[in-house]
Amino acid sequence: MKVEAMLWVLVLVSLALAIVSPKYRKYGLVVVGLSIVGIVAIIVLARNDEIPAPTPLGVPIQQSKRVDFEQSHIEKLDQLDPQARNRINVSEIRFDSIAPSTGTEPGTFESIRARLYNDSARFALSDYGYYLAVQDCIAQTCTTIYDQRGLESASVPPKQARDVKIAIHAGETQRSPAFKLLGTPKVILVPSETRAYQAASTP
Repeated sequence: MKVEAMLWVLVLVSLALAIVSPKYRKYGLVVVGLSIVGIVAIIVLARNDEIPAPTPLGVPIQQSKRVDFEQSHIEKLDQLDPQARNRINVSEIRFDSIAPSTGTEPGTFESIRARLYNDSARFALSDYGYYLAVQDCIAQTCTTIYDQRGLESASVPPKQARDVKIAIHAGETQRSPAFKLLGTPKVILVPSETRAYQAASTP
């Protein structure tokens, strides 16, 4: 900084003058002291300007969004094969043997296992959409405490079935459960849409 450099020059000149001339020694030392105080003040102000201002409370902090790669993949396939979602009706697929897989903490689930049936006589099921709800039943009263929708890949030939696993999404943090049961669990799992890409009729 120019001002700081000038003050340093003034300090050196005043110090030299105080050493060479006893007559001006008192005034030279005073000038040196004032100059040093000014230099320190300039350095402190410069450092304060470099400290970033805190984020205002009213401004929301942007958080990264989870990218649903399965959804993106299916959207691309839909563009290539628009009829894929119409070849198998939703009523032609169904879930059975629905069972939760318990989580690490009591009263939590980490996934849902089920058997997926494709009742279509012609087309193989490529992907399926679902609606999942978990109810907590206490004293014969069941309350939905968690639900989610999703799209999953599957390869189920006509008139066959496959076992599938649907993961429960994490809670507010990756390690926290999405819910905690207090009573008896009841799991509702129903299909919501279908895909049959590159379908071929059975002979």
